[in-house]
Amino acid sequence: MNEMKGFQKPWFIAGGWVVDIALGRVTREHDDIDICIYREDVKEALRYFEGWDIKVAVPGENRLVDYEQLNDLSLPRYCLHLFREKDFIEVLLTERKENNVLFRKNKEITMSITDFALKDRDGRPYVNPVWQLLFKSLSPRDKDNDDFISCLSIMNDQQKQWLTKGLRIMKPESKWIQRLSV
Repeated sequence: MNEMKGFQKPWFIAGGWVVDIALGRVTREHDDIDICIYREDVKEALRYFEGWDIKVAVPGENRLVDYEQLNDLSLPRYCLHLFREKDFIEVLLTERKENNVLFRKNKEITMSITDFALKDRDGRPYVNPVWQLLFKSLSPRDKDNDDFISCLSIMNDQQKQWLTKGLRIMKPESKWIQRLSV
C-alpha cells in the first residue's frame, strides 16, 4: 500500500483484503482498498492526503458530501472517500478507548488493540479478520459469506469465540453462529 508509506500514525488494511492477507493468498477480486485509522488521527490523515479530493460518506443516505471542515466528520460519520486521478482509497475512522477498539455499531463490543492490529509476514498492518467479518455479517452478500467460509479454517478458538459473542449481540439469527461452534 504505497500511498500509506509516509503516514506516521497507525493504519491498517481493512475490508475484504484482510481475509486474503490472513490467508496469504488472493481468493477473489476486490473493488477497492479500505484503510482503517483511529478517529483521533483524522487531522493527520487530512494533512497527509492534502491535494486529494476528499468526500465524506453520509451513513444511511448512500451519498457523499464534500469535506469542508472537521465537523463534517462528526459521529455518526466514519468514512472518507479519497480520490486522486485514477486512485481511490476508502478511509474508515475507528474509535478506541484506552487499549480497546470499539465496534462502531455497538460500543459494548470491543477488542484489545493487540488483537485488533495484526501484521502479515511482510509487515503490512491489517485489521483482525474476525473484526471485519462481524461487520460483513450484518448484511452479508455472497462474497461476505465466501470470506467467512475462507476464514473458518484459519480462525483460532479465541477468534471464533469473539466472533460468536459479537454475532449473538448484533445478529443472533446469523447462520454463521452454528459454523463457529468451538
